[in-house]
Amino acid sequence: MTNAKPRQEIVEGQALANEPFTFDAYAENIKVGVLTFSSSTECSFSYDENWIRCGFDISPHIRVDGPIEERDVNRFIRNLLPEGTGLRCLINTFNVSHLSILEILNHAQVESAGILHFEARESHSAPSHQLTNQMLCGRLDTFSNVVIWGNQFRLNVAGVQKKLNVHQKSDGSFWLANKEFPSTHIIKFAEEEHSTIILNELSCMRLAKAIGLEVANAKLLHFFDSHGKAKHSVISIERFDREALSNGTIRKCHIIDGCQALNLPPEHKYEQIFGRHPDVAHCRDGASLKALFAFARQQNFSHQNVMQMLSWVVFNLIVGNSDAHGKNISFFIDTTGISLAPFYDIVSIVFEARRIKNLDTDLAMAIGDEFDSDSITAFHLLSFAEEVNVTPAQLQTVVEKVALDCKRFATPVLFKNESMSKAELENLDQLIQLINQRADYFLIQTSLFEEVKKALL
Repeated sequence: MTNAKPRQEIVEGQALANEPFTFDAYAENIKVGVLTFSSSTECSFSYDENWIRCGFDISPHIRVDGPIEERDVNRFIRNLLPEGTGLRCLINTFNVSHLSILEILNHAQVESAGILHFEARESHSAPSHQLTNQMLCGRLDTFSNVVIWGNQFRLNVAGVQKKLNVHQKSDGSFWLANKEFPSTHIIKFAEEEHSTIILNELSCMRLAKAIGLEVANAKLLHFFDSHGKAKHSVISIERFDREALSNGTIRKCHIIDGCQALNLPPEHKYEQIFGRHPDVAHCRDGASLKALFAFARQQNFSHQNVMQMLSWVVFNLIVGNSDAHGKNISFFIDTTGISLAPFYDIVSIVFEARRIKNLDTDLAMAIGDEFDSDSITAFHLLSFAEEVNVTPAQLQTVVEKVALDCKRFATPVLFKNESMSKAELENLDQLIQLINQRADYFLIQTSLFEEVKKALL
């Protein structure tokens, strides 16, 4: 892998001197505009005249009627780029700088989240081929990277978890995605030290759907060794920004994440932008629930959408998904406006922390100024309700419904059609116990609302 070549050779200094480096931005086959890099870290964007007449804003902060600030373009693009394991693999394989937006985009240009893809002039689409059970097992056996195939970087979505975006055909086979075959699914793999996270995420996603949250479809898959024995478990997530049409083609839908909606750089996906150390804990310029709900109201979200967001917050508290940050919520954009997209990346971090020493379980976004996921009280919940402009009665109704529904549906029946090992069943039982305990706790807190309100008055 060390001899891999970049998609298009970028001569050192080309984009730093007098020759700007450009990408054409497309929505499927329709040109949206031109992305121009004046340096490896600075870029500007201009809409195509035809898109101005017939298209829509790709971001509330990059409007077709302008003006367009370079800072806003820079933040928008950076939020499209891979993070975590995938980014480290790209940097190490192709010897690019982690600061160079230009070089990273040059490897991840073909297919990002949403409708856009970027084409460097004279570049060529990476080939597609089937990913067999043997191929993926070989990578997973050694925990080697799963994002470099044929000297091409194949991960084009943000997020820190180990994953690969793929095109799934009607026969169920997986293929490497490219321009001609857009990805339809994201396969997530467990790191060796996080072996339970696959079942954890699948459980939380299944439970969320069971209680009425709009979430991405998730499925447990097994890869088998040469003797037919299940060896690796993965989770397959159906992309909600893709739609399979009757003629067999895939239509892309445009989405932005919470950081793009709030015009924040990706490193501000956590409310406490410098962490929780007492010296810097007061620096809370990152994504927050208050800002996200304000955005929803500014965009005239329906009451149903706002209540879905509220249910998402409550569900995250009950299952212990403390890592629900600004990039773990998304919104559809089209010519009709902006609306809430299905939820995703729901994992009980509190459950993982029982097994992994020193795993941070602080909330990514505070509830009533409290970040400790185990210290949320009736007072914090009431403060949160005031911040996001919902009534205590509305919040109480949502908490009680979500908590009771979690207790009702959090059972092994959610996995009645899945083949699970004894160890997986034991982990599932422990996760269900945790969810029930937390549901009971939050039911108690809502029962104290009136008492706390009287004390405050």
